[in-house]
Parts: sequence; C-alpha cells; structure tokens
Amino acid sequence: MHKYQPRFHLVRANDILKLPYSTFRTYVFKETEFLAVTAYQNEKVSALPWPVPSPLY
Repeated sequence: MHKYQPRFHLVRANDILKLPYSTFRTYVFKETEFLAVTAYQNEKVSALPWPVPSPLY
C-alpha cells in the first residue's frame, strides 16, 4: 500500500508563460489523505479481469 496526500496549489499569474515565476500558495487538507493498494494479496482479486467495472463511474 502507498499513502497519498493530495495538495491544492493556488497560483497568481497574468500570463501562462510567467507561471514558473509566479506567487503561489499550497494547501494541504489532512482529511483528504488516503491509502492506495499497489498489490493485491488475495489470489481471487488478482485473478479478476482488468479493468474491473466500477460502480463509482
């Protein structure tokens, strides 16, 4: 498993070419932290055909 922490970057810029030099602020919300499965240990899950249809679509 791998832990992820999404970040929200707010950038103030008048021109897209000036983005690397623009003022920015990064926000982190601890409530959005999540774990992702990188390898299934259960053989029944590993044997499923991919991609598996998800009811979340």
